[in-house]
Amino acid sequence: MNPIPHFKERALTIEKRKKEFLNIAEKTGTPLYLYDKAEVQNNYRAFTSAFKKAGTDIQVFYAVKSNFYPGLLKTLVEEGGNLDVSSDRELRLALKAGAKKIIYTGPAKTEKDFELILDNYKKITVNLESERELELLAKMAAKRKIVARCGVRIVTAMQAGWTKFGIPIEKLADFFRKAQKYPSLNFCGIHFHISFNHSPEKYVRTLSELAHYLFSNFTKEERDKFEYLDIGGGYYPEHFMARYSWNPDQTTNLPPETLDRVFEDKFESRIVPICTDPIEVFAAQISSTLKTKIRPLIPNAEFYAEPGRFISHSSMHFLLRLMDIKEGRIGITDGGTNLVGWELFQFYYYAPIFNLSQFSVTREIPFVTYGSLCTPEDLWGYYLYTAGKPKEGDVLLIPYQGAYTYALCQTFIKEIAPVYDLDQN
Repeated sequence: MNPIPHFKERALTIEKRKKEFLNIAEKTGTPLYLYDKAEVQNNYRAFTSAFKKAGTDIQVFYAVKSNFYPGLLKTLVEEGGNLDVSSDRELRLALKAGAKKIIYTGPAKTEKDFELILDNYKKITVNLESERELELLAKMAAKRKIVARCGVRIVTAMQAGWTKFGIPIEKLADFFRKAQKYPSLNFCGIHFHISFNHSPEKYVRTLSELAHYLFSNFTKEERDKFEYLDIGGGYYPEHFMARYSWNPDQTTNLPPETLDRVFEDKFESRIVPICTDPIEVFAAQISSTLKTKIRPLIPNAEFYAEPGRFISHSSMHFLLRLMDIKEGRIGITDGGTNLVGWELFQFYYYAPIFNLSQFSVTREIPFVTYGSLCTPEDLWGYYLYTAGKPKEGDVLLIPYQGAYTYALCQTFIKEIAPVYDLDQN
C-alpha cells in the first residue's frame, strides 16, 4: 500500500466519487480544476477545533496567496474566517469575498497600497515592515484624519532566510515607542512568520524568545497596549504528496538513466512520505506556550493565525484526459503543468495519479504522464494507478493539490484551465 498517511481512506473517497468525476469530464471537458468546498470547510473546522480543544481562542486569517480562488475565499468567510492579504490585488479579492476582518502583510508597501488600505481602514490591520512604512502610514492617515490599526513584523533566529522582512526583535521596543508618538496610528500588535513547519518547535521557540524580550524591555503599561499577536506561517498539513526516494535532494539534474530505471521498476522504494505532526500537536504545544509565557505578559492581546497551506491543500483536484500514448509507457494529457506554474512533480514531489476510466487503488505501474505544453519540462508524474493498460481517452485525476498550484498557474503556451465547483454538481 502507498506509504502516504491516510492514503487508503483518501483513495476510497475518490473511488466513491469516480462516476461523478467521469460525468463532469464528459459533460464539461478537460482539463479542469475541481474545487471542493467540503475540503475547505473540513480543514477550517479541524484547525479551529484543535486550538479550541487546547484552550486557545484563535482567530483565523487565511493566507490568500496560497489559493485565491474566489469560491474558496467566499467559503472561508461563510465559515467565519478572516483573510490575510499581501497586495492591493489580494485586498480587492478579500473585499469582494465579504471579509469582515483583513490583515495586510507584506514588504515594501507603497502609497498606492496604503491608499486602498485607508479606504477600508475599519476592516484592516496592517503588519508593518519598516520605519519608512510606519512614517508613511502615519502621515497618510493623519491627512485623512483617521486612526489606522497596525503592528510590526519581527524577525528572530527562527526566521533564518526571512531577513528581507520586518525588523529584528532587538528593535521592537524602540519601534513601539516611536509608533506611540503618532496619534493617527493605533499601534497595538506583533507579528512573526514561520513557514514549512512539520512540527511546532519553531513556533514554541519564537514565542519563548518573544516572552523573554517583552518581559525584559517593556513596562506593564506598555505591554497592556498590545491588542494582538499574529502567529503567521504555514501549519503543514498531512497532505497527499511524497518525495521521490530516488531524488532525495530534489535536484533538477536527474541522471539520464533515471527514466530507464523508472520503466524497469528498479527503485526498491519509489517514494518517501512527508511526515508532519497532526494539527492537534501544533495546537497543544502552541497553546501551552501562549498560556504560560505570553498571556501573563500581554493579557489584552487576541491571538491570530494565518494558515494557508493547511486550509487550501486539499481544496482542488486536477482532471485531465490522456490524448496520446507512446510505446505503451508514456502518456500525454490535454492539460499542461502551466496549471501549477512550475516543475512541481517533475523534480520535487510525487502525487498519486488515478486513472478514473480504469480505476484501481492497489495497482500502480511505471507510466510517465506528460502535459501538452511544447516543452519537455512538463511532467505530471512517473507512476499511474490503473486497473489495466492505459488507453487514449482515459480520464485521469490528480487529487488534493490546492495549495500553491492554482495560485501559481500561468498562461505559458496554453490558457489557464477553468474551475469547476463540485458543490454545484
